[in-house]
Amino acid sequence: MTPEEIRSFKPFLSRIPLFKDLSAADLDKIAAMMKPLSLPRGATLFQQADAPDAFYVITSGHVQLRTERGGRTHVLGYRARGDTVGETALLSGEPRAFSAVLDTTCEFLVLAKADFATALAESPALLLQLSRALSTRLSQEARLGRGKRPTPRLLALVGALSEDDRCAFAASLAQALAEQSGRRVILVDLDPRAGQAAKALGLPGKPLTEEELHGRDLRDPKVLGEILEVHPCGLGVMSVAPAALSGRLYRSLFLLFNLLRDNSDFVLLSLRDAKGDVERAALAEAELWVLTGSDARKDEFLRLRSELAGFTPAAARTLEVWLGAAAPSELVYSQGREWTRIPWTHGVPPAGPSRAGIEGLARRFARLRVGVALGTGAALGYALIGIIKAFEKAGIPVDCLAGTSIGSVIGGFHALGLSGTDIEKIAIGVDRAWVWENLFWDLTVPRSGLFAGTTLHRFLKSYFGEKEFHELAIPFGCVAADIETGEEVVFREGRVADAVRASCGIPLVFQPFAHQGRFLVDGGLVDPVPIRVVSQMGADILIAVNLTMPAGKRKSQLRDRRLGEAVLELDLQRLKELTLPKALQAPNMTQVFFQMIYTMEYEIAKSRAQLAHVSIHPDLTGFSWTELHRAKEIIEAGEKVAEAVLPKVRALLPIFAARAAPDLGSRPW
Repeated sequence: MTPEEIRSFKPFLSRIPLFKDLSAADLDKIAAMMKPLSLPRGATLFQQADAPDAFYVITSGHVQLRTERGGRTHVLGYRARGDTVGETALLSGEPRAFSAVLDTTCEFLVLAKADFATALAESPALLLQLSRALSTRLSQEARLGRGKRPTPRLLALVGALSEDDRCAFAASLAQALAEQSGRRVILVDLDPRAGQAAKALGLPGKPLTEEELHGRDLRDPKVLGEILEVHPCGLGVMSVAPAALSGRLYRSLFLLFNLLRDNSDFVLLSLRDAKGDVERAALAEAELWVLTGSDARKDEFLRLRSELAGFTPAAARTLEVWLGAAAPSELVYSQGREWTRIPWTHGVPPAGPSRAGIEGLARRFARLRVGVALGTGAALGYALIGIIKAFEKAGIPVDCLAGTSIGSVIGGFHALGLSGTDIEKIAIGVDRAWVWENLFWDLTVPRSGLFAGTTLHRFLKSYFGEKEFHELAIPFGCVAADIETGEEVVFREGRVADAVRASCGIPLVFQPFAHQGRFLVDGGLVDPVPIRVVSQMGADILIAVNLTMPAGKRKSQLRDRRLGEAVLELDLQRLKELTLPKALQAPNMTQVFFQMIYTMEYEIAKSRAQLAHVSIHPDLTGFSWTELHRAKEIIEAGEKVAEAVLPKVRALLPIFAARAAPDLGSRPW
């Protein structure tokens, strides 16, 4: 390196564990031997089994370390600014044990093999530091996990939206991400009208000029304090028009992106389109593309999607976000595409369902999505309504739901957009008179069930109509069982009413539901608490509601009889012993069948619920699974147990900790 380059890099090298204890003279010698190197994202620094010829100090960017075994790629770990790569092979003389592939555009300082040997010979302290650094790294990897991806993420927001909608979406998403995650977030407004997003957040919104950025050291984190405006929630906002970066600064764009990424947890780059050189450079560096569209600009959305599909390099994932009442079929039925829908209203922050959708998207990026598995239990499932009511009252978000049997009914209603209070009104309306009036006429020739299930299906259709899963307000799934094969059948698409009818078809009570060549019954037979389903739907925080209990603790529907205000309890077991011969004292076939079902569901649910971060198990021993008329009491029992576990749920969501923390007026930059 030149003397000027040595002076600029020497403070950086002196902070690296490998060099920090070297004398100034030794550090000067080593720095003079190093050569700068820049490589684009996706490039390979060296391949597994290559002969070692140099080692590298990362001055900017991220590098992924991977091996090939048995025809499969295994990620060993990641390296970032200040880390070194490749020194172990130089010490051992063995071929490279892994490949180094660039996750971002990177800059390195390279020390060739011959110079490395000279440095070790002339500076014995370097060998000691090298052994210490390697030992520390190995112990950290053993403790933290070698394949863990770094937290920082660079997201490019690009979409077919009006100027105002694009600004509102970027500003509200960035603010929600900072608030929901409690982490450092930077919004970069890369728009010809740069500054509008900051103004929407109540900040001055003064765009940076080329002169203000030129000449700054874009490797120095202190620069961020000079170029960011900071919102009270901690969000940092940088406003700069693409034209200001397209001249002298263009070759340093990757340094700017790496500076932002290395000193924050999330960086959102808000782009007007994908046509300009600066915008394409941003897309090339981003790890995730968020492609947004709306009804007013559907054709533009499809054109932009096509442009991104042909973008090279296309290493990023794409999440398609539709802002509007319903997503178009081209989005919903496109195979292999990741998408979501947000009801949209203007304003920052947005209100109502739009705000809930933006906050849900923020939790998706922060890996804080809350998933709730609602278990089976017939009338006992009314407790699920109480749990939903308690969550709503406490402000606990629900990002996805899965249900089995009665859990599929309650979960489906909530996913439809009904509140806990709305669902409670429906449940209370299902009294003894309703059951008698509706189910009596549903009796059928009992070949495979007492009731045909037609009335139940009609009841479900009165709420869901012909709606399909992708039209629901909250992502939802439900579970049924194929009675012929015993297979679990998970519904995530198609008509919701059909799926829920299949999921809650109690064997012998309802006839199996014929669906696509299968005969489906209650999903409780195979998955009474579908916690694995919500996990597969992308939930990060798993909450299981288990309504099962050992068969011996279940209350018999014959146990209690109300006489006026009093309850007459009969000891039926003692009565049978006194009046019936021993042969007739054994449980009948129906009792044996349902006790078998209870026992099986309890054991399966007990093992599945262990996968949850929070497990809710109401004490419902005072209720029977047939007591639909006691909805209000069962709902209250569910609400009571939910209130007891709310502190556990809140502890998993940073937004509640942030609300409780005092405002110290400190800024992250």
